[in-house]
Amino acid sequence: MKRRLFLPLALLSLSLSACVMNDLISMLPEDLVAKVPGGADTLRQTGEVIQEVAAADMTPEQEYYLGRAVGAQILSRYPAGDDEKANIYLNRLGQGLSLYSAMPETFVGYHFFLLDSPEVNAFAAPGGFIFVTKGMIGLLSGEGELAAVLAHEIAHVQNRDAVGAIRNAKLSETLAKAGKDAAVRQAGGRVNPELLRAFSDSVGDIANTLMTRGYSRSQEYAADAAAVEILAQAGYDPRSLHAVLESMRRKVPAGSAGFGSTHPTAVQRLEALKGGMAASAPDTAARRARFQAALGAYSAR
Repeated sequence: MKRRLFLPLALLSLSLSACVMNDLISMLPEDLVAKVPGGADTLRQTGEVIQEVAAADMTPEQEYYLGRAVGAQILSRYPAGDDEKANIYLNRLGQGLSLYSAMPETFVGYHFFLLDSPEVNAFAAPGGFIFVTKGMIGLLSGEGELAAVLAHEIAHVQNRDAVGAIRNAKLSETLAKAGKDAAVRQAGGRVNPELLRAFSDSVGDIANTLMTRGYSRSQEYAADAAAVEILAQAGYDPRSLHAVLESMRRKVPAGSAGFGSTHPTAVQRLEALKGGMAASAPDTAARRARFQAALGAYSAR
């Protein structure tokens, strides 16, 4: 393939890294795609490689600070659930599940938070900050289904989907030049305006993706597939994810606030998960008791 054709595509992918390559390719003229050896598959693979290289520039420590700032944005819109018992339970379950993921460790570990909102939703910020609304808890019947929700969000962290939502391609370069401490040391202790601007833009990009735009279908399907693997490895019934999606199909209208507006429909996700899912351990009496003790007040079932 000629370099002159790939160069503009590479630059476009770097400057619009939040765009899913599938969506981008679908908007390209068919005659242009046809001129590329390998067609859409080649373009897709090239875009994925470019995004992986861009994401790889960010250190775990930088990802942590970025995720913490994104978490603050989430908490500015959704009030924190002030329930110590529920938050302890979420963290014990979530941290246990994370050990079976492809990213069992982050810079400061995973952290799970309950949000005091009736909206059915859950979010995963960079660095392992995961949030679940009371509205989501209200759809769940037990620990297995909660594990499925948390495993899906853990999968977004391990796949680094939130980092891929950054539109400002200069962030990694700016961080590499300035460093975490150098940003404050420059200009007599004042924050480097270039770094501050890049950081702020990136936080906004990720928060907007999580709370408004949502991830692409392919990213959501990949997170579902990874969640099934995490559940099976951790000793939970992988079909718990099916149960959650079935509940969402019945109770969460497409286009409604939360999952209804930022995710593929439950029907689409169920279709993508079809086949090859053997049953594992169902919820035990101990699991049911833990769930009821910690979250029974929010569960409608």
